[in-house]
Amino acid sequence: MSKVMLVFPPLTEARLFPYLSLPMITAYLRRAGVEVGQHDLNLDLCHRLFSKKCLGSFLQQLERTSQGLLKEEYRAELARYLLLHHDRLWQDVIEKKSGSIRETAAGLPFVRQGVELLLEGSVLKEEVTSLSKIAKRALEYEIEGLNAEDLNATDATDATDATDATDATDATDATDATDDLAAVELYGVLREKLLQEQPDVFAVSVAYYSQLLPTLLLARWVKELRPETLVIVGGQQMMLRGEEICMIPEFVRHLDGIGVGPGEESMDKLMQALAGELPRADVPDFIWLQGGEASVRGPRSTVGIQQVPTPDFAGLNVKGYLHEEFHFGLTTCVGCFYGRCVFCSYGNRSRREKSYQQKTARQLANECRELIDRYGVSRINFVDENTNLRLVKNAMRLLREQGYRLQFTTRNRLEECLLDAAFVQELKELGCVLMSSGYETNSQRLLDKMDKGVQASHYQTIIDNLHRAGIPLQLGIMGGILDETPEEVAASQAFLAENADKIGIDVMQMLVAEPQTYLAEDAQKYDIRWKDTAELRGNRLLSYGMGRMGNDFLYEDGDTFDERLQRFLEIYKSVKPQKNSNLAPHERRRGKQVVQEDLERVTLMPWVKVIEATQRPGQPARRFIADLMWQRFYVLPEGLALQGGDLLVPDGRGEARKMLQMFVQMGLGLPTL
Repeated sequence: MSKVMLVFPPLTEARLFPYLSLPMITAYLRRAGVEVGQHDLNLDLCHRLFSKKCLGSFLQQLERTSQGLLKEEYRAELARYLLLHHDRLWQDVIEKKSGSIRETAAGLPFVRQGVELLLEGSVLKEEVTSLSKIAKRALEYEIEGLNAEDLNATDATDATDATDATDATDATDATDATDDLAAVELYGVLREKLLQEQPDVFAVSVAYYSQLLPTLLLARWVKELRPETLVIVGGQQMMLRGEEICMIPEFVRHLDGIGVGPGEESMDKLMQALAGELPRADVPDFIWLQGGEASVRGPRSTVGIQQVPTPDFAGLNVKGYLHEEFHFGLTTCVGCFYGRCVFCSYGNRSRREKSYQQKTARQLANECRELIDRYGVSRINFVDENTNLRLVKNAMRLLREQGYRLQFTTRNRLEECLLDAAFVQELKELGCVLMSSGYETNSQRLLDKMDKGVQASHYQTIIDNLHRAGIPLQLGIMGGILDETPEEVAASQAFLAENADKIGIDVMQMLVAEPQTYLAEDAQKYDIRWKDTAELRGNRLLSYGMGRMGNDFLYEDGDTFDERLQRFLEIYKSVKPQKNSNLAPHERRRGKQVVQEDLERVTLMPWVKVIEATQRPGQPARRFIADLMWQRFYVLPEGLALQGGDLLVPDGRGEARKMLQMFVQMGLGLPTL
């Protein structure tokens, strides 16, 4: 029987809970009798990087090369802190042994920073702005310290003796010979998984643009390590860019096929075709690749959302995700029932193809019950592009009637149903603990031009209803919208500032013209025009891995991207959303402690260090207070002395005492008793 290895690749911030494509396809294939191993390499890489070995290698290398610059000394101090507290952080965050949400939450910022520290400068995190350049980079890249014997190690290893093959498959010996620890670790974990699985098909689900380069590296390495394995790629990025990708020979050099639709039936029929039970041309939503030539896309999938089983998470390290709580995702629908927002590739595609589907309330309730019974999960995130809130409400009612309780989160537009305070309150009582929505502008003119289908005049009532019910609202903010005026931007900024106590902001991004959007298909209609370049544009300063990517464009009114960006960033500077969990202590309006004015000594928090460094080469060194948790720096004022882990005022000067008081208010230390 053929075996499938399903992979979610690096590099993305999607480390909070399992990305849903793998469990959905896994469930469908296992029901059909296909042997499947699913692997979240994005998470596995994080775990590999946050090891004493990698942190130690990073610190040794930095200490050898440091010029005493602030950025270097800060990173070295962070690495020392992570090494010192590694055992506790690993147990609290990765293993969650304590069972304490509070302790896990306290350690999360340090683990996340440690992972990102070791990803700096890696090929996996390179921001490449064209598909052809991604392909070229993947073909050219070589890991220092790996040779042909390393590449062929699995050929000489008996797969039945994998437990004894640690030395033969451990690529991390190269960590001392390369600056790219992350690439070495990814190669190592891939080799181990290939040896473990011995797959006939290696299938990668690519959701984000930032995963494209690592995916091509994985494909190349699989072909080098196990040439007989079929390598295929699917997911949202292939749905968006599959046709363009097929026209780039270098991109598909190590690929045998691309999935350009829902993956469940495609994978099932693919396995039948490989077994000779089905003509290859009949594999739905699939493009075969051979010698750089692409076949015609197969027929459309006919499997509906009401025909798929409950996602199967078995085989994933479900409690190792980087979140304080153990939770899963579920979808309630495919596509978007509205689908007309001109910037939304997902919604526009489903509307164009008339492919919107949704589950029944009973099906959704049954899936939730099954996940509770099987895994003990207590929270479900409905991760649709636009969740049908009435459907979720009905499903949660059914779940309650069956004797189950569950917390849940939603992603949805600011729909009219949220004007009903009783409806919102019922969502809260049924378990809603978070709602995420997009916010573009308070200008109805712009909302109508984008065909958003919502009324700005409803926003305040909706925000108030959610706030009173106790449902935190997290907004994804968009800037650089079509022909927006400075006055319209200022009005939106003022609205957000007025509601800062009632909202969170989890994403800020400039408008992107993604493929297959109405915006990209008719730029002139929306007052933009294309730049004469093959380079793509995303949100390099605002989003992880540049976020969504689309064709670069100019504004017809003469504004530049940078001008619009700076205007947009004023929101970041002036609005302090109090529902954000990542607000530093001094940015919170509530809970600020009253500090005595006659302080003479303050004990710094364990993660607050005094470091001596220079900001630029050739400048004299100064002493800085570095807050490793909140990534803040302050020049250590004259008049304050450091004694052990304490700051003190040696001569009793009033100005120095005020500084100590301010440091306590900012959460940098506590008054020494």
